[in-house]
Amino acid sequence: MTNANQVRQAVDLGVDAIGMIVSANSPRVVSMEQALAIRAVVPAFVSLVGVFVDTQATDINSMAAEMGLDVVQLHGDESPEILESLKFPSIKAIRARDAETVRQGIAAFSESRAILLDPYHHTQHGGTGLRLDQSLWPRHEDNPYQARLVLAGGLSPENMFESLQVLNPFAVDLNSGVELSPGQKDMVRLAAAILEVQRYDYDSNN
Repeated sequence: MTNANQVRQAVDLGVDAIGMIVSANSPRVVSMEQALAIRAVVPAFVSLVGVFVDTQATDINSMAAEMGLDVVQLHGDESPEILESLKFPSIKAIRARDAETVRQGIAAFSESRAILLDPYHHTQHGGTGLRLDQSLWPRHEDNPYQARLVLAGGLSPENMFESLQVLNPFAVDLNSGVELSPGQKDMVRLAAAILEVQRYDYDSNN
């Protein structure tokens, strides 16, 4: 997200985390001023996540501290060794090109707090609007890490419930499927997508 007012509305809708693209070649990247404005409206018990693409650990630590991030998300081709130098909990995004890429990525970054599976695109690191090939999603019997898998990629009010029914992820990452333009959320669509998540949670618990 890029706008503090929209972040405040998203928090009111019940999101668990707010994401900001901090260091990447993206139209959604935020300035330090934007990041601090967002930090100011994110309350306790909602996590503020900063997304970094192929950024040095020292720079991640410095920017994360200045912005008051709770979690950093690695969304590039980082080496697992970077985790040893990070001072913040991490989420590792895997661009799911094929089943072997997913398997290797999960194994390599097993020390991360969560693994996010995003559709593969040959030039972009997320935000493509593409949906994940569901056949690449690891099943419980194959993957003890299932409890910390995050689903991303083209999620919207129209496909949310079906995606949750089929894959049952730990969490979902909403972005392009609820946008008016890069970085500007359609709050009506965001609210509708969150209602679908809540509907799924209710159905699965009853």
